[in-house]
Amino acid sequence: MLTKVSQVHKPRWQLSEFDKALITATYFGFTPIATPKVIATDIASCEHCTELSHYNAVEKAALIRTYLEEDFSSLPHPLSLIYRRVAKRTQLGGPTSTKHSSLGGYDLHFIGSQTGIAEAALIRASLSILSEEGYKNLRVELNCIGDKESLATYERELINYVKKFGSNISEKLKIALKEDVFNLFRLEHEEAMQFRVSAPASISYLSAQSRTHFKEVLEFVEALGIEFGLSPELIGEKNHSSHTIFAIRSTGINAELSSIGGDYLAVGYRYSRLGRRLGMKKEIQMAGVSLFCPEKNVIKKIYKELPRPKFYLIQLGQSAKIKTLSLIELLRSHRIPVHHFLGKDKLTVQLGSAESLHVPYLIIIGQKEALDGTATVRNIQTRAQDTIPIERLPDFLKHVSL
Repeated sequence: MLTKVSQVHKPRWQLSEFDKALITATYFGFTPIATPKVIATDIASCEHCTELSHYNAVEKAALIRTYLEEDFSSLPHPLSLIYRRVAKRTQLGGPTSTKHSSLGGYDLHFIGSQTGIAEAALIRASLSILSEEGYKNLRVELNCIGDKESLATYERELINYVKKFGSNISEKLKIALKEDVFNLFRLEHEEAMQFRVSAPASISYLSAQSRTHFKEVLEFVEALGIEFGLSPELIGEKNHSSHTIFAIRSTGINAELSSIGGDYLAVGYRYSRLGRRLGMKKEIQMAGVSLFCPEKNVIKKIYKELPRPKFYLIQLGQSAKIKTLSLIELLRSHRIPVHHFLGKDKLTVQLGSAESLHVPYLIIIGQKEALDGTATVRNIQTRAQDTIPIERLPDFLKHVSL
């Protein structure tokens, strides 16, 4: 969570009221902020991007501009943010139009990490928010388009596929594919769906670095213990999307569907390339997810304060990091908030953060604990510590003398 906030001059982005979804996100380190307003310069900076359902470059540009204007770069990174989406009405129809009509929801962003922990944190927090909102039978779908070079290679391969096998397609489909060959994965009529069955998949054209990154993301997602699968049709928008594209939908016979007829409840991806167009001196890794939650006619409970953790979770090593998000979700389900610094590996950085927050206890997950399924709880003042099985940790923490 954000630190070093001035108590004298309240920043414009700081909130004083929070709903349940915002509170849920704070358990995973996301700080609620005011919704960035889209202005003319944001729209102008994204003229090269196609407006697509689920992929809105303009909203990402507004967040990047806010990041620069409010000097978020001076805050500890990785930086995790959440804000409410502004509901709006749009026209339906066409491969490049948005399908969402008067849908609100939330946007979450994980800034400053090039590792798979960014996507994993966004997915885990999104699942928890959607579950708290009443959605069931949630499934995560993933694809990877890789870096800019990987995507360019894949686009050429897809164009060659269309040229080789597209002599018998309709004129309407030809026009759509000439406009953007990736429309093959966006059109929902039968001809396009049949033609893309044998189309090449983007994961077959990843660079070595992109392949390694996607493998790490899959490792994190698998560790979350959630249902997931690969979906080649998740392509994104070629001018600002990159690497892993993920989506969440509700499945099953008695699925709780969104107001858009079973479409995606959330879509996330990396959009780092946009930063340079808005004045960033160097590219900063940025990943985000949009939750498309229809407004419900219920009175939402409003909270005046965020949870105040008394514990700081420290993770040491890759195995421990992979287990961290599942542990945070376990503690969240028991309403036990913890401070943590996801994305940071160094022990000194994590200990320094814990010291600045003046928490009385540390929860330590190292290589041994990760293998044993345990956690070490240490009293910072007395240095006394106990090693507790993970399944018993919530009950132990509830009875710790603070």
